[in-house]
This record gives sequence, C-alpha cells and structure tokens, in this order.
Amino acid sequence: MMTKTDSLLFGVEYPAGSGLLHYEFELRLPTVRDNIEAIQAVGVESNLQLNLDMFARTLVRLGTIPPEAITLELLEGMVDDDYDVLAQARSELKKKRMRPSSTSPASDVPSSPSADTASPSPESSS
Repeated sequence: MMTKTDSLLFGVEYPAGSGLLHYEFELRLPTVRDNIEAIQAVGVESNLQLNLDMFARTLVRLGTIPPEAITLELLEGMVDDDYDVLAQARSELKKKRMRPSSTSPASDVPSSPSADTASPSPESSS
C-alpha cells in the first residue's frame, strides 16, 4: 500500500474540547471503492464534503486518534489550510503512482536518419 506521511499545520483537536492537537498523518492512495462509499455516504451536492469524507476514509493515521474516530465530522472541524495539506499529499501520491512516460526525450531513438541531420558524404564535397 502506497502512503504519504506528513504534518498538518494547525492540527485536529481530539477528543473534542481537550485542547489536544494531532498533527502527524499518514494518507493512503484513494480507491474507487473509497469514492463509491463516500458518494453513498454524503452524496454529490458538496465537493468539499465529498473530499473530506474521502480523506476520512484514506487517513491511515492522524496523530494518536483511533482510526475509527477519524470521520467526516472530525475533519469538518479542521482549519482549511490543513485541508490543503491533505489535498497536496493526495496529489503527490497520485503522481508517484502514475505510469512513467515511455516517450522520454532522453530515451527516444530515431527510427531512421533524416536528410536534415545526416552528415554530408566526402564525395559530395567539392
């Protein structure tokens, strides 16, 4: 399982009202199943809510918060800049997972020499 570990800027308070903030997180790559379950849970009216529910499903760890307590409702109380941190982590995970480009300029070999790049033959020089 591919994951990304990082830190939130402001943290998530848990338990509520305790003043105890949790910063360190580990996020896994979201799956189609996560997306389906999030849509079934919150619908598609609010993209922000849908994404928060996806984060709740894909956070492997958030400080010492028990995994079952990492919910949409918990994340709704987080500072919006921390939402951006999670979104960036997800984006980085997706980039790491992408198939490498097979048409890298450094590895391309021309299929045949062209007239523009061929060296002149010694016989044609006068």
